[in-house]
Amino acid sequence: MTTKRIESDYLQVKPLIEVLEEDEQPQHFFFNINKGIQKDGEAVGDGVTNENRSLCLVTDQRVLLFANGNEGMSIPYTTVKAAKSKSGLTKAKLTIVTNAAEYEMYVSQNKDELDNAADYIQSQVNAADETDEATGLETIPDFKRIWDESDDEESLSLNERQPASDEPRGDYVTTERLKKIVDILDNDEVVHFLTRGSTVDVEGSGAGDSLFGDDRSRKSGTRGYVRAVVTDRRVAVKVPQFLGNDERSVPYSNITSVDLDTGLVNKRLTLQTPGQTYHIEAQEPGKDELRDITRFIRGKISEANQPDVVQADSSDPEPLEQLEKLKDLHDQGVVSDEEFEDKKSDLLDKI
Repeated sequence: MTTKRIESDYLQVKPLIEVLEEDEQPQHFFFNINKGIQKDGEAVGDGVTNENRSLCLVTDQRVLLFANGNEGMSIPYTTVKAAKSKSGLTKAKLTIVTNAAEYEMYVSQNKDELDNAADYIQSQVNAADETDEATGLETIPDFKRIWDESDDEESLSLNERQPASDEPRGDYVTTERLKKIVDILDNDEVVHFLTRGSTVDVEGSGAGDSLFGDDRSRKSGTRGYVRAVVTDRRVAVKVPQFLGNDERSVPYSNITSVDLDTGLVNKRLTLQTPGQTYHIEAQEPGKDELRDITRFIRGKISEANQPDVVQADSSDPEPLEQLEKLKDLHDQGVVSDEEFEDKKSDLLDKI
């Protein structure tokens, strides 16, 4: 590859050719429009315009990665353990394994070029002197970092959404993943769990007509994954679309039940409300954490529907009214048999 191929390419910050050091020689160049770059399976960058393409530039000194037009990081060969290429019928990808993580980029170039790039990276790795200090990515001047922004203002703000030490939080929740859904959260909302999938089905109350003629509508992300966030007050779903986002919010007070389906192919959370049922596909996290999510939501449902049994004053509902509401919650399965008997006894003492 010659430098002529990248002289006309550009990013939001500056032309790609200006990123190179004075004695640095480009060898291979790849890009994609909407697949982004994945770090340990999590994609960053999904632009649909030239300036927002995800780029990978392989030089004689390092591998350069760019996303969103103004974000960039470089991978020194001293940090790389292996480079692999894989080509399928419809797509191909370059995988770079470092001491700290695995990076993948889908590319449109032919198989031979991709194989040559992987072989070249591996040859540079074999020739490099490994050091104990070489652990990860390095910044590129004038560019924002793509990953590991743990000390920036945005990440500090996201970290304020941590629940109290005695409250649960899923291992799948990270700062990078929070960034993809923070725009649909309230300022003081606390995040406990996240999920990632491809679809959410909404069933009932005029959701729409499916192919089978029933009242069911399927939403798929056309510009990224469908993500659900489980917070201290609701379950919210974000479906990224080319012309905006489709957002759904389900407060715990509206949920009557939650179920988990861990089939052979797909995992799915189902939220039942009086009017609609939400089937949220969850490819991530794993089954154990999804079971934690299910238990957490059930607990929040119970909290949201607890009858107010406090010191009565003139504005409190009559004990008979509270008893009737308690029985309804018990019949719906929101209040357990033990809770029902305890609270029923308290209310009967007040009649």
